[in-house]
Amino acid sequence: MVLPGCGDMFAPKVATICQDNPQMCNDLNSDEWCRGEKAEIIKQRYRHPDDGEGEDIYRLMLMFEDYQRCIVNASGLTHKKYRDKEADRMKGVLTARKELDRLNRKTRNSSEPLLAWYHWSRSGDEDALKRFMAAASAGHLNTPEQLIALASIQAQDDMNRTRDTLYRALSLYKDDENVDVSVFHTLTTISMEQKKYKLAWIWSKVASHYSDSINTQQLEAMAAKFQLPASLMNNVADEITGALEDGEFDAKALGLTKL
Repeated sequence: MVLPGCGDMFAPKVATICQDNPQMCNDLNSDEWCRGEKAEIIKQRYRHPDDGEGEDIYRLMLMFEDYQRCIVNASGLTHKKYRDKEADRMKGVLTARKELDRLNRKTRNSSEPLLAWYHWSRSGDEDALKRFMAAASAGHLNTPEQLIALASIQAQDDMNRTRDTLYRALSLYKDDENVDVSVFHTLTTISMEQKKYKLAWIWSKVASHYSDSINTQQLEAMAAKFQLPASLMNNVADEITGALEDGEFDAKALGLTKL
């Protein structure tokens, strides 16, 4: 196994894991479909052969959700000459469902914030929501992912608190390698709803830096429609992305609280 503290740098390749630990791979499809999703599950199983604890289980559940979406689509393809491939992919579908059911039962009463949020967001479990909000009230939400989950609840009735929570989440990233791009889209939506068009443009620009969901023409159209100083706002967007890259995001220092 990987020595504590060494991280994934020295972890074996997926093929090696499967060769040495076939039980971690044999219940998944064996062909090339859903290769990325499958690899994530195998590596997580290798890191935590007993599921792990708290956030480790939460991440495994998300991985199985991603894998299930992919393999369900793949299993719908027909192969007149290769019926064994259909059966192989259906094995993956059944495994995803079985594992998600097992992990749901295992974590149903968990007080770990992300697991509590998972059960609330997936099944509307009111007791899970109470556990999550209790953790929030006690100041136990201290990771970007936990705060983004909190913001998703706050967004139902308080846009200002939602923005503040997302700003805090962004401030906790050490760099922008794993930043959740959905945060930028949410901040854009909030700004548009509050008619803070400069902020909306800035967050749209930041989002375009990390994804292809917004193009230059859309930004130009927004600037023209609301008569926005695009050049100045572009500088602010650049400052934000630079701060995120350096792990130094501070909404107040960047002047965002005044826009």
